[in-house]
Amino acid sequence: MEEPENELSVPVDYVPGARGHGVLAVGPDSSGGDALAVWRLSPTGRAGGAWVVRFDEVEREPEQLRRIMSMLQDRCLVDWDEAKPNDALARISEFLPAELLTALRGNILTIPELLAETTEHRSIYTAAVEQHRAGTRSKIAPLAWPTEMPDQQALMTWTARANSTAASPVAATALALTAAVASAAQLWQDTEQARYRRVYLRSLGDPQPLPPRWLAWLREAVASTSLVSA
Repeated sequence: MEEPENELSVPVDYVPGARGHGVLAVGPDSSGGDALAVWRLSPTGRAGGAWVVRFDEVEREPEQLRRIMSMLQDRCLVDWDEAKPNDALARISEFLPAELLTALRGNILTIPELLAETTEHRSIYTAAVEQHRAGTRSKIAPLAWPTEMPDQQALMTWTARANSTAASPVAATALALTAAVASAAQLWQDTEQARYRRVYLRSLGDPQPLPPRWLAWLREAVASTSLVSA
């Protein structure tokens, strides 16, 4: 049995105990100068702050960069792989307090692992439907996902195209990463909605805004920062 979609309640953006993500990108700004883009994102990928700082300006005025980066200390940096955020941090490490640098390096997520967790749960839910089908005489339709899981290259291509009108190349990179995080969160929420419409799958838990491990990582970033500040 399925419930109408408008009766479901999947939180969209507010996630208790989690601040969200940070995006770092290195590349040319609008004038061609070598720059760092810093984007601050909500747990589900909504941008809540964006800065582009030239590296030559950082050398003259490091305090501005420290203020910006301090707003990411209780968040997880996110990218397609761990090397890129680490490389960006290496470029500015001499300007940041050691405890901030340690916190940022210790909280890095990758988009492929976020997608993989949703794929894992779709498999669990599909298996649960099959198990239920085996124990009932009712006709049970397979789970239908609103959107199929994209492969990494397809999502990278789509997000890059979606942000091709950015003011600068470095901003385009940050915007593409933002779109990828938002897409990953939406794929999960689509998954939870499809699952929760099946009454017999509600025993697996209430709808969650993010996959369990992903959410735990975001909350751990907040918790670890609180311990350092205490």
